[in-house]
Amino acid sequence: MASTSNITAEGEREIREMLLFVVRSLVDHPDQTEIVLVSDPEGSIFCIHTHPRDVANLTGNGGQIERALSCIIVGSGRKIGRRLTIDIVHEASRSR
Repeated sequence: MASTSNITAEGEREIREMLLFVVRSLVDHPDQTEIVLVSDPEGSIFCIHTHPRDVANLTGNGGQIERALSCIIVGSGRKIGRRLTIDIVHEASRSR
């Protein structure tokens, strides 16, 4: 039987892939978008790194898109028993 930590890790990977699919569909530079998962005992943060011009596409008018993404992640986290959040990383420039 699989341990709880293996189930949680697999759930986080699946949620990350789903979030990456959604985020890449919202931005103008999907090839410059990546999600880094930062975990600790209290929960995990999905850090979204994207082209600086795409940050507005992910926050939306008044933060509506960011809140919607957060709702999806929080709900998904509850299903696997983990506290999950997102962080849209605002970088001055990205070199690729």
